[in-house]
Amino acid sequence: MGDVTAPGRRSPFADRALTWMVGIIVVDVFFICPLAETFSNNPAWFDLTLTVVLVLGALVVWGNLLLADVFVATGIVTIGTRLAAILMPEWDLRLYDALFAALNLFLLSALIGRRVLAPGRINAHRIQGAIAVYLLVGLLFGQVFRAIALHAPGAFLYLGKSVAYAEIAPHLTYFSFVSLTTLGFGDITPVHPIAKSMTLLAAVFGTLYPAVLIGRLVSQELLHER
Repeated sequence: MGDVTAPGRRSPFADRALTWMVGIIVVDVFFICPLAETFSNNPAWFDLTLTVVLVLGALVVWGNLLLADVFVATGIVTIGTRLAAILMPEWDLRLYDALFAALNLFLLSALIGRRVLAPGRINAHRIQGAIAVYLLVGLLFGQVFRAIALHAPGAFLYLGKSVAYAEIAPHLTYFSFVSLTTLGFGDITPVHPIAKSMTLLAAVFGTLYPAVLIGRLVSQELLHER
């Protein structure tokens, strides 16, 4: 794999950016998302803020990389869709919002993953970048579950009951991380075939990712020491 940093950028700067990214994502997952669900009548404003911050971060750190350009383009589309969904709710763009957001998070995960596995010594910044990828995948599956719930009402049961999208939506990011970590509390149950399939995929990723990543990072460090 070639150098994934932009021309003129120094690798240590890109590595430090991984730490900034994981900090932003941790704040979003563990603080902003719960606050948005508890105190905001429209949590989309919090999602919009996070999208803008991540797009700006990619512009600063990964400029001149084609994958970054694609990510920024999809980020702009996501921002536009979310603004339209907030300001013009009668258009009901929630499904498109969820799909574009999932694509945007997938591209950002790929960007950070390339930096984590780039040639060079493994350091604390890259380990934190690997954590950022894991958290981003959790957010990604949250958007996938949103899209499923919008496309197929009743795809998820909440406390054993079929509920409207507005009742289940605030809990789908939480359900995503519960599935990713294979905790399985049982308060949210996927009943639609696609919902079951995506839940299984999240559980498989959450189980295999740490094992594969550790093996890759250890082998890369050993090769660098030779």
